[in-house]
Amino acid sequence: MSCEESVIAVNEALYDRLRRLAVEDPKTARTVFLEAFETNDEDLTDFFERLRKPGQSRLRQVVANAVRVHPRKNRLVSELMLWQDAETDEFTRRALAGALADVDASALQRPRGSAPEALPREIINAYRYVSERLRHRLRNTMLSAQAQASRLRTVAANGAAPDIEVALAKINDALLSLSRELEATDADPEHFRMRSIALGDWLRQMDLRYTSRYSSVNLKLINAENPEKRIVASDYLLEIVFWNIWLNAHQAAGDNCSVTVAFETVDDDLVLRVLDSGEGFSGDLKDIAFQQMYSSRTPGRGRGLLEIQEAVGQLGGKIQLYEERPSEYRLLIRMPLEGR
Repeated sequence: MSCEESVIAVNEALYDRLRRLAVEDPKTARTVFLEAFETNDEDLTDFFERLRKPGQSRLRQVVANAVRVHPRKNRLVSELMLWQDAETDEFTRRALAGALADVDASALQRPRGSAPEALPREIINAYRYVSERLRHRLRNTMLSAQAQASRLRTVAANGAAPDIEVALAKINDALLSLSRELEATDADPEHFRMRSIALGDWLRQMDLRYTSRYSSVNLKLINAENPEKRIVASDYLLEIVFWNIWLNAHQAAGDNCSVTVAFETVDDDLVLRVLDSGEGFSGDLKDIAFQQMYSSRTPGRGRGLLEIQEAVGQLGGKIQLYEERPSEYRLLIRMPLEGR
């Protein structure tokens, strides 16, 4: 950091500095907050006052993750509870629940009159459902346009005219899809209906849709033909799980990406081991992969694994990392078989 940058950082209000760092480098944001928390920084009062207002999910998540195991966490219990009452972001609610999980029960008693004014619970739940549904669909549509724009920059630099035409066509298709999503925000109810699904067939169809938006993935399904390997799920939840997995695999392995899904029946569960041609997860990620946002590429990104975990949970299943080879971890998903 230059001398000029140091002066800016010192003079920058705690709220403004943490809001910036929460996007650029969440790990540093947690460190900066803990320094202020442990020294009773004079800006903390203003900081917490701002975090009581709507639209502060990212900073609330930073604080909750920072104090999760802090010995003086009880100082913040009242703030954490106020945020939890009003929070609508799924992953911030999860971080807040984790921070409050081991707090003494007596500290969780709200003083009378302390609860903030809030919308009725059914309205909040409806808002969460609709906003998460639309965010997922619009994000997936935008990602395909962004991927082809990146490809266009690469091929343009290399002067590959045929590839430029292909990239332009795919960008156009992605933008048309985005227009349709924006015009039809009320999605087809069938997309969200729970029904019997042969997962092997569903994965093949999803892979075709993925290929049409991005580029080909070499998909291999092992032991997926047994007709008894059916689950009860919705297209919406399965897309959250496997579209995110495909995206992560493609970003890790590049254009020559391959994905292998091995099917196994264990008791009443369908167990999937998912491997791609990337390097897998390192050992230091196995304890945090499903607890906080993580990205090996871009600070402030990395919600995919949390979204996958949430969707698998809604399907009655579990997801974890398993050790495929020494210090190389891969995804293992368990979902209940139909009729369990």
